[in-house]
Amino acid sequence: MLESIKPMKSLNWNLEWRPPRSAGGKWIVQKIQSLDSDLCCLTEVTEALIPEGEVIRSDLDYGYDNKGDRRKVVMWSREPWKDVDLQGDPELPGGRFVSGVTLGIRFIGVCIPWQSAHVSTGRKDRKSWEDHLIYCRGLTRIIEKYRKEDFPVCMLGDYNQRIPRVRQPVEVAKALAACFPSDFSICTAGMNDLEGKPLIDHCAVSPGLSAQVTEIIPKQTPDGNRVSDHAGIVQEVS
Repeated sequence: MLESIKPMKSLNWNLEWRPPRSAGGKWIVQKIQSLDSDLCCLTEVTEALIPEGEVIRSDLDYGYDNKGDRRKVVMWSREPWKDVDLQGDPELPGGRFVSGVTLGIRFIGVCIPWQSAHVSTGRKDRKSWEDHLIYCRGLTRIIEKYRKEDFPVCMLGDYNQRIPRVRQPVEVAKALAACFPSDFSICTAGMNDLEGKPLIDHCAVSPGLSAQVTEIIPKQTPDGNRVSDHAGIVQEVS
Protein backbone atom coordinates (compact mmCIF):
# COMPACT_ATOMS: atom_id res chain seq x y z
CA MET A 1 0.00 0.00 0.00
CA LEU A 2 1.48 3.35 -1.06
CA GLU A 3 1.83 5.96 1.66
CA SER A 4 0.33 9.40 1.25
CA ILE A 5 3.18 11.65 0.07
CA LYS A 6 3.36 15.16 1.44
CA PRO A 7 4.54 17.86 -0.99
CA MET A 8 8.28 18.33 -0.67
CA LYS A 9 11.03 20.45 -2.17
CA SER A 10 13.88 18.66 -3.94
CA LEU A 11 17.13 20.08 -5.29
CA ASN A 12 19.05 18.53 -8.20
CA TRP A 13 22.44 20.14 -8.92
CA ASN A 14 25.72 19.16 -10.61
CA LEU A 15 28.39 21.29 -8.90
CA GLU A 16 31.25 20.61 -11.36
CA TRP A 17 33.66 19.90 -8.47
CA ARG A 18 33.42 23.57 -7.40
CA PRO A 19 36.12 24.28 -4.76
CA PRO A 20 34.46 25.08 -1.43
CA ARG A 21 36.65 28.14 -0.76
CA SER A 22 35.98 29.72 -4.15
CA ALA A 23 33.41 32.49 -4.52
CA GLY A 24 31.15 30.05 -6.36
CA GLY A 25 31.57 27.41 -3.67
CA LYS A 26 30.66 29.81 -0.88
CA TRP A 27 27.60 30.92 -2.85
CA ILE A 28 26.54 27.28 -3.33
CA VAL A 29 26.61 26.70 0.45
CA GLN A 30 24.47 29.78 1.05
CA LYS A 31 22.06 28.83 -1.72
CA ILE A 32 21.56 25.29 -0.43
CA GLN A 33 20.91 26.64 3.06
CA SER A 34 18.45 29.27 1.84
CA LEU A 35 16.45 26.75 -0.23
CA ASP A 36 15.76 24.64 2.88
CA SER A 37 14.99 21.61 0.72
CA ASP A 38 13.61 18.31 1.96
CA LEU A 39 15.81 16.29 -0.41
CA CYS A 40 19.02 17.15 -2.30
CA CYS A 41 20.73 15.23 -5.09
CA LEU A 42 24.21 16.66 -5.69
CA THR A 43 26.47 15.35 -8.44
CA GLU A 44 30.19 15.95 -9.01
CA VAL A 45 30.46 17.37 -5.51
CA THR A 46 33.35 17.82 -3.09
CA GLU A 47 32.89 16.61 0.48
CA ALA A 48 33.09 20.13 1.92
CA LEU A 49 29.96 21.20 0.01
CA ILE A 50 27.82 18.29 1.23
CA PRO A 51 25.28 19.37 3.89
CA GLU A 52 25.51 17.67 7.26
CA GLY A 53 22.77 15.23 8.23
CA GLU A 54 21.18 12.20 6.60
CA VAL A 55 23.50 11.54 3.66
CA ILE A 56 24.15 8.60 1.34
CA ARG A 57 27.20 8.69 -0.94
CA SER A 58 28.18 6.83 -4.08
CA ASP A 59 31.35 4.73 -3.94
CA LEU A 60 34.62 6.67 -4.13
CA ASP A 61 35.95 4.78 -7.16
CA TYR A 62 34.43 6.05 -10.41
CA GLY A 63 37.44 5.21 -12.56
CA TYR A 64 39.31 8.52 -12.32
CA ASP A 65 41.90 9.85 -9.85
CA ASN A 66 40.22 10.77 -6.57
CA LYS A 67 41.97 11.91 -3.40
CA GLY A 68 38.93 10.87 -1.39
CA ASP A 69 37.20 14.25 -1.32
CA ARG A 70 34.99 13.83 -4.41
CA ARG A 71 31.75 11.94 -5.01
CA LYS A 72 29.89 11.54 -8.27
CA VAL A 73 26.51 11.32 -6.50
CA VAL A 74 25.35 12.30 -3.02
CA MET A 75 21.81 12.41 -1.69
CA TRP A 76 20.78 14.28 1.45
CA SER A 77 17.40 13.97 3.15
CA ARG A 78 15.61 15.73 5.96
CA GLU A 79 14.68 12.28 7.30
CA PRO A 80 16.69 9.05 7.76
CA TRP A 81 17.37 6.62 4.91
CA LYS A 82 16.57 2.93 4.76
CA ASP A 83 17.10 0.14 2.20
CA VAL A 84 20.21 1.92 0.86
CA ASP A 85 21.73 0.55 -2.36
CA LEU A 86 25.11 1.74 -3.68
CA GLN A 87 25.52 -0.77 -6.53
CA GLY A 88 22.18 -0.97 -8.30
CA ASP A 89 23.21 -3.47 -10.96
CA PRO A 90 26.42 -5.46 -11.55
CA GLU A 91 26.84 -3.98 -15.05
CA LEU A 92 26.61 -0.37 -13.86
CA PRO A 93 29.88 1.61 -14.13
CA GLY A 94 31.00 2.12 -10.51
CA GLY A 95 30.75 5.16 -8.29
CA ARG A 96 27.85 6.80 -10.14
CA PHE A 97 24.77 5.53 -8.32
CA VAL A 98 23.01 5.80 -4.96
CA SER A 99 19.50 4.82 -3.91
CA GLY A 100 17.47 4.64 -0.75
CA VAL A 101 14.03 5.10 0.72
CA THR A 102 13.19 8.29 2.61
CA LEU A 103 10.15 10.55 2.94
CA GLY A 104 8.02 7.64 1.70
CA ILE A 105 9.75 7.51 -1.72
CA ARG A 106 12.40 5.30 -3.34
CA PHE A 107 14.90 7.92 -4.55
CA ILE A 108 17.54 7.10 -7.14
CA GLY A 109 20.52 9.40 -7.65
CA VAL A 110 22.53 9.04 -10.86
CA CYS A 111 25.45 10.56 -12.70
CA ILE A 112 25.22 8.81 -16.07
CA PRO A 113 28.61 8.86 -17.87
CA TRP A 114 28.99 11.57 -20.49
CA GLN A 115 29.76 10.68 -24.08
CA SER A 116 33.57 10.79 -23.68
CA ALA A 117 33.87 8.95 -20.36
CA HIS A 118 37.10 6.90 -20.43
CA VAL A 119 37.59 7.64 -24.14
CA SER A 120 40.62 9.97 -24.09
CA THR A 121 40.93 10.34 -20.29
CA GLY A 122 40.70 7.98 -17.32
CA ARG A 123 41.18 4.35 -18.37
CA LYS A 124 41.04 5.21 -22.11
CA ASP A 125 39.35 1.90 -22.87
CA ARG A 126 35.96 3.05 -24.18
CA LYS A 127 34.44 4.30 -27.40
CA SER A 128 32.25 7.39 -27.53
CA TRP A 129 29.00 6.88 -25.58
CA GLU A 130 29.99 3.28 -24.63
CA ASP A 131 29.92 3.77 -20.84
CA HIS A 132 26.70 5.74 -21.17
CA LEU A 133 24.98 2.90 -23.02
CA ILE A 134 26.26 0.32 -20.52
CA TYR A 135 24.88 2.43 -17.70
CA CYS A 136 21.48 2.72 -19.38
CA ARG A 137 21.22 -1.05 -19.72
CA GLY A 138 21.84 -1.51 -16.01
CA LEU A 139 19.53 1.36 -15.11
CA THR A 140 16.67 -0.24 -17.05
CA ARG A 141 16.89 -3.31 -14.83
CA ILE A 142 17.19 -1.21 -11.67
CA ILE A 143 14.03 0.78 -12.37
CA GLU A 144 12.13 -2.36 -13.30
CA LYS A 145 13.14 -3.87 -9.94
CA TYR A 146 12.28 -0.82 -7.87
CA ARG A 147 8.91 -0.17 -9.48
CA LYS A 148 7.72 -3.48 -7.98
CA GLU A 149 8.29 -2.18 -4.44
CA ASP A 150 5.67 -0.59 -2.23
CA PHE A 151 7.22 2.86 -2.73
CA PRO A 152 6.88 5.30 -5.62
CA VAL A 153 10.12 6.07 -7.46
CA CYS A 154 11.85 9.40 -8.11
CA MET A 155 15.12 9.48 -10.08
CA LEU A 156 17.22 12.63 -9.90
CA GLY A 157 20.66 13.48 -11.19
CA ASP A 158 22.83 14.20 -14.18
CA TYR A 159 21.39 12.20 -17.09
CA ASN A 160 23.94 13.70 -19.53
CA GLN A 161 21.31 13.86 -22.25
CA ARG A 162 18.91 16.46 -23.52
CA ILE A 163 15.29 15.32 -23.45
CA PRO A 164 13.85 15.25 -26.05
CA ARG A 165 16.84 14.41 -28.27
CA VAL A 166 18.81 17.31 -29.73
CA ARG A 167 22.15 16.17 -31.17
CA GLN A 168 22.99 12.94 -29.38
CA PRO A 169 22.87 9.76 -31.52
CA VAL A 170 19.42 8.22 -31.97
CA GLU A 171 20.66 4.99 -30.40
CA VAL A 172 21.73 6.87 -27.28
CA ALA A 173 18.44 8.74 -26.92
CA LYS A 174 16.51 5.49 -27.33
CA ALA A 175 18.65 3.75 -24.69
CA LEU A 176 17.81 6.39 -22.09
CA ALA A 177 14.14 6.43 -23.02
CA ALA A 178 14.04 2.64 -22.65
CA CYS A 179 15.04 2.96 -18.99
CA PHE A 180 11.63 4.35 -18.10
CA PRO A 181 8.30 2.51 -18.25
CA SER A 182 5.71 4.33 -20.34
CA ASP A 183 3.83 5.48 -17.23
CA PHE A 184 6.81 7.38 -15.79
CA SER A 185 7.00 11.14 -16.35
CA ILE A 186 10.02 13.46 -16.64
CA CYS A 187 9.12 16.93 -15.41
CA THR A 188 12.28 18.53 -16.80
CA ALA A 189 11.82 17.27 -20.38
CA GLY A 190 11.85 20.10 -22.89
CA MET A 191 13.01 22.69 -20.36
CA ASN A 192 15.93 25.10 -20.77
CA ASP A 193 18.34 26.70 -18.34
CA LEU A 194 18.46 30.47 -17.88
CA GLU A 195 20.79 30.75 -20.88
CA GLY A 196 18.28 29.01 -23.13
CA LYS A 197 20.19 25.71 -23.31
CA PRO A 198 18.31 22.40 -22.86
CA LEU A 199 18.72 20.79 -19.45
CA ILE A 200 20.69 17.56 -19.04
CA ASP A 201 19.89 17.14 -15.33
CA HIS A 202 16.45 15.65 -14.88
CA CYS A 203 13.74 14.40 -12.54
CA ALA A 204 11.66 11.33 -13.43
CA VAL A 205 8.80 10.01 -11.29
CA SER A 206 6.64 6.90 -11.28
CA PRO A 207 2.82 6.80 -11.14
CA GLY A 208 1.52 8.07 -7.83
CA LEU A 209 3.96 10.98 -7.86
CA SER A 210 3.95 14.32 -9.64
CA ALA A 211 6.84 16.75 -9.99
CA GLN A 212 6.99 20.36 -11.09
CA VAL A 213 10.02 22.61 -11.56
CA THR A 214 9.77 25.68 -9.35
CA GLU A 215 13.19 27.27 -9.83
CA ILE A 216 16.19 27.16 -12.17
CA ILE A 217 19.45 28.13 -10.46
CA PRO A 218 21.91 30.12 -12.62
CA LYS A 219 25.42 28.97 -13.53
CA GLN A 220 26.96 32.15 -12.14
CA THR A 221 26.64 34.13 -8.93
CA PRO A 222 24.90 37.54 -9.14
CA ASP A 223 28.33 39.19 -9.40
CA GLY A 224 29.51 36.91 -12.20
CA ASN A 225 31.55 34.23 -10.44
CA ARG A 226 31.32 30.73 -11.93
CA VAL A 227 29.14 28.29 -10.00
CA SER A 228 28.87 25.30 -12.35
CA ASP A 229 28.52 24.34 -15.99
CA HIS A 230 25.10 22.94 -15.03
CA ALA A 231 22.01 24.80 -13.87
CA GLY A 232 20.56 23.74 -10.55
CA ILE A 233 16.94 22.61 -10.58
CA VAL A 234 14.40 22.84 -7.78
CA GLN A 235 11.28 20.69 -7.99
CA GLU A 236 8.18 20.20 -5.90
CA VAL A 237 7.44 16.49 -5.63
CA SER A 238 4.11 15.26 -4.30
